[in-house]
Amino acid sequence: MSSRRTFLSAAATVAGSSAIIGRQARSQTPESHGPTWLNYAVNIEMTWTKLPYPERIRKVKEAGFAFYEFWPWRNKDLDQIAALNRELGLTTSQFSSSPVKGFGHGITNPDPARREEFVEEIRTAVAAAKKLGVRTLCVVAGEETKGYSRDEQTAAVVSCLKAGAKVVEPEGITLILEPLNILVDHPRQLIVHSAHAARVLKAVGSPNVKMLFDIYHQQISEGNLSGNIKHYHDLIGYYQLADHPGRHEPFTGEINYPFVLKTIHDVGYKGVIGMEMSPKGDPMAGFAALRRADAMARELA
Repeated sequence: MSSRRTFLSAAATVAGSSAIIGRQARSQTPESHGPTWLNYAVNIEMTWTKLPYPERIRKVKEAGFAFYEFWPWRNKDLDQIAALNRELGLTTSQFSSSPVKGFGHGITNPDPARREEFVEEIRTAVAAAKKLGVRTLCVVAGEETKGYSRDEQTAAVVSCLKAGAKVVEPEGITLILEPLNILVDHPRQLIVHSAHAARVLKAVGSPNVKMLFDIYHQQISEGNLSGNIKHYHDLIGYYQLADHPGRHEPFTGEINYPFVLKTIHDVGYKGVIGMEMSPKGDPMAGFAALRRADAMARELA
């Protein structure tokens, strides 16, 4: 009888403890639509891909986020987007302003005509950005150009960005140069590593030309994420995230997102982090994973 009483007492204690732990776990679970610690932007090119863009923007609001980003601007009704932003209280954080022909035709070619093409593209993109109140435009160097050395091509990128800086500086807009990985997504790109991008930015010498540090791309290209974030944080104007492999939400791959997000916070970044990820299943489940990583980062800080 004594042993039975002891067993029942122990069982009651375990049950009570389990109930308390369960309540604590539920209380620490991020709200599915609540505010996050850091600021995030939904990438509407990679989320709700079967819906028209206006419906995707409405989904951003439904998901509880205040920011979103997209890629090209020419295939979108900017007046409609501006009206939706006002209606829903949303902000477009950034969009792409690479040469019209896409990633393969960047600014690596030293031909002066290519520089003028780039500058004209920036001028038109600035007009689009002003319509939406966007302060950040993404650019890429593009693929390597045959017949020129890497140094010649790097000098061409510097020249283009210097010219582009003169366009955006008076408007208070920042160009963000994005290194891209060559192993999975973008073969033959010129600028792949953050160190190369940093050399370009230092040569340009404009506070309105920064780096877009895409955590997914840089994990593939170089690793050392927290080290490079700390080393180059003064040159970084925007972050994007996705896990690797798969380019899905946090906790689907190898990147320790709570630690990386804490590092971004610790270096003093106050801007927006773009969720350039393809949700593995239901987008809301993907956002829940992001919110969990965000909450864990805050606990680490």
